[in-house]
Amino acid sequence: MARGWGRSEEDQPGDKEQARAPGSSRASSPSPDELARLRKRRTIELSLARIEEQLSKVPQAERRKALEKAREELQRSLADL
Repeated sequence: MARGWGRSEEDQPGDKEQARAPGSSRASSPSPDELARLRKRRTIELSLARIEEQLSKVPQAERRKALEKAREELQRSLADL
């Protein structure tokens, strides 16, 4: 391999140390339940953002009322998390 390409020798021992301790990275990662809760929270937040955008554009009163109701339900769901 040509000089200047690849990793230096100083970087390689650190990789070996990380490979020896596979459980160390798992300790800081969230549990599956926590990941599911975070995904659900993010989904609700994105839905709320979409509804807010639609509310700023919709002129029909009936559609606005439906969007406001959906927004309230999503806000309740978010508060329950």
